[in-house]
Formats: sequence, C-alpha cells, structure tokens
Amino acid sequence: MDEIAAFLVKLLLAVAAFVLVGWFGARDKRIGGVLLTFPLLNGIAMLTGADPIGVARTIYLLVMWNCGLFLVLMYQFESLPPLAGGWDAEVKIICRALFWVALWMIGAVLLAWFRDDLPGARWLFALQLAIVAWYVARRWRRDGATARMTFAEMWTNRRGAIRIACFVAGFVLLSSVAYSGQSARWVGWASALPLPGIFALATLSVTQSKEDMRSLGDTVLLGPLLVIPFNGLLAHAILRLRAEGAGTIAEIATVIGFWAVAAAIVFAALPPFARWRDRK
Repeated sequence: MDEIAAFLVKLLLAVAAFVLVGWFGARDKRIGGVLLTFPLLNGIAMLTGADPIGVARTIYLLVMWNCGLFLVLMYQFESLPPLAGGWDAEVKIICRALFWVALWMIGAVLLAWFRDDLPGARWLFALQLAIVAWYVARRWRRDGATARMTFAEMWTNRRGAIRIACFVAGFVLLSSVAYSGQSARWVGWASALPLPGIFALATLSVTQSKEDMRSLGDTVLLGPLLVIPFNGLLAHAILRLRAEGAGTIAEIATVIGFWAVAAAIVFAALPPFARWRDRK
C-alpha cells in the first residue's frame, strides 16, 4: 500500500512538473531551459529505502547527460527523428518523446553502469561550470524569446488533455521497468530520467518556432549547477534525519523545503543574470 501511495505521489508531481515546465518554457525561454532538469523526481528518490548517497552519485552524472542531450535536441529536433511534415501534432509529440527516451537510455545506462569509475560531485560541478562559462560567453542568444500564452490556452483544451494523458502513459510504463529493483544505482538512474522535460520539450517542438526552441539552450546547461549541490546536500540531510529517527513526515518536509529553495534560486537569480548577459 505504501508503494502504491508513493507511486501516485510521484506521478502527480511528475505531471505537475510536465505541465509547469511546458508552460514556463512557452512563456520564458530562460526559465524554461533550467526547469527542464529541475530536481523534482530526484527529491522523491531520496525518500525511497535506497542509500541517498548512492542515489545522488548516479544523478550527478545523469543530469549532465540530460542537459547535453536537451541542447542537441533543441537544435536538431526536426531530424531526431525525421518525421513527415503533415503528421498530427500529438503523433509528433509521442514519436519524438519515445525516440528521445531511447537516446537518453543509451547514454544513461552506460553512465550508471560505470558510475564508480567516473569523477565525483566536486569534479563534475567544476567541469560543468567550465562548460557553462564557455557556452554563455560564446553561444548566448541575446534577448531570449518570451510569449504571453496563458495556462488555459496551453492545457485546458482537448489537445492539452491528450498530451497529459500521453505523458501519464509513458510515465507508468517506464516506471514499471525502472523500479523493478531497489539498487541505489538504478533508483538514481530512474529518478534522473527527465521524462517531464522530454515531454515538455516535445510539446514545445510542435507549438514553438525553431528560434524559440533554440532560445531554451541559453540556460539549459545551468541545470547541473543547481541539481548537483541540491542532491548532495539533500542526501546528507536525509541521512541525518534517519540517524535521528525523525520519521517520514520530516523527510518529506525536508524535500519540499529543498524544492522551494531551488525554485527560489531559479526565479530570483536567473532573470538578473540573463539581463546582465544580454547587456554584454
């Protein structure tokens, strides 16, 4: 019964992430780029019985892979995979999302398998910081596109309901496979699956222009700079709570608190940073 309740919570939060990321991505490309890898499911994974440190070690690597893959997809979404121009928008979303999940799995399985032979959190953070500094200095697109699409226009209609239903079906299918075991390595692997981001990006690929899609790339590489410290600090916080016998409610409250801080950092720090970079 507890496992069913945990799964339903994960599903509800994943749907919320998909809907919000898709909406923010359509309205503000800089915010949307970072939210594609927001550590929602990562936080939920820490509440499992698996070792939080082991879960986090897998996530560090995979979030970097997630962001790199997303950046490629933003520029090459029309050819990965190539689809006929006359296809229905929902069919395109499903085909692209499934193909992108398959691409993700190839890299993610390799990284999770060889996790112990690869650098730790500090080295990965430093590497990502260097990559971000180079990309922002050389490839930043001035004045990221914004749109005034309302929430209702995007989701409270037939097409929006179909897209949410497709996302739920994909989440249920992949979760049943990913959580067949309880190894910390593979729980971390499953929690790093950027399913909300993949479906949100696939949705944006049929509702936004090429230029708008590429504007998401300005900030997508910033994701690991948020997720790596988020997971490292949260893993140690969860371990401390368990050592003190604080209980499940305290762990859930801690995860929610970490989410709130992470969201506050994104919405408070990113707009002034983007304005500063645009002036440069």
